[in-house]
Amino acid sequence: VDSSLTAWLLKQTGADVFGITMKTIPGSKCCSLNDLYDAKEVCKLLKIPHKFVNLRKRFEKEVIEYFIKESCSGKNPNPCVPCNQLVKFGDLWEAAKKAGAEFMATGHYAIIEYDLCKKRYILKRPADIKKDQSYILSMIDHKLLSRLIMPIGVYTKEETRKMAKDVGLPVFDKAENQDLCFLHKTKGCFIEQWSGKKAKHGRIIDKKGNYLGVHRGLIHYTLGQRKGIGLKNKYYVIGLNLKKNELIVGVKNDLYTSSFYVERPNWVSISKLEQKMKVEVIVRNKSKPQTAYISPEGKKVKVKTVEPIWAVSKGQIAAFLKKDVVIGGGWIC
Repeated sequence: VDSSLTAWLLKQTGADVFGITMKTIPGSKCCSLNDLYDAKEVCKLLKIPHKFVNLRKRFEKEVIEYFIKESCSGKNPNPCVPCNQLVKFGDLWEAAKKAGAEFMATGHYAIIEYDLCKKRYILKRPADIKKDQSYILSMIDHKLLSRLIMPIGVYTKEETRKMAKDVGLPVFDKAENQDLCFLHKTKGCFIEQWSGKKAKHGRIIDKKGNYLGVHRGLIHYTLGQRKGIGLKNKYYVIGLNLKKNELIVGVKNDLYTSSFYVERPNWVSISKLEQKMKVEVIVRNKSKPQTAYISPEGKKVKVKTVEPIWAVSKGQIAAFLKKDVVIGGGWIC
């Protein structure tokens, strides 16, 4: 519904619009044959051309293989980031340009504006914070902003659906996919099936090293996880020891931290971080922004929060905000 309404809105401005849909893997929750058919029908209704590009190999390499590698390294990966960086705004955008596109319009809930004072495009949070996708977009190349159009960022999801219904788009009430598009089972079971290898069982211990039980393979667990550990007491996963194949558990308070680093920072709305800056930081999608100070330290950025943050996970991204402007982000390390 979001990209369909985007196409309709642009056509009303007189823009020369065509639709382009990517195919990733069989069974995808957002790039399935049904989704391809829906896109084709919307384009037919809007009387615009529809194009199709098969990006399965690229998706498998940059998204799924990345997801498995990071998970097996004890990290908590965020596959939506490379999907946007390398697939949607990478290969799909290249395919669109080859077809004649000068701009790429998407149904992302974010806002792109031109800042006259800074003389550069900036990325901002949308009107509907519940649907905010600027966290994921904080890692895209700032050079892309001048070529991206995200018209529905100024609307709420309810307004988007109502407009789509009012103009006769058949997908106005289509259900949303809230999970990873390629996951139809738990993370660990998916990795075992994809790789053809069963995870090795190991010891569950507390932070003092006391033996508590047996885990079914570290890929089945994530920092902060409480359910599915297999212990009677209400423990949380507080660490994964890959060398000893041990799952470390503790209490909720063990997961709070006030300081961490990010690597490979990406500055999307500023040129670079030159000195210590007061910002708000988001450490997982849809989490509440927390006040923090960031400062450059070599190739990394140190993040010092005013209040402790719970379950800051390696492999996720931290997005940095100044009011409603997303200045950039980086990989938590």
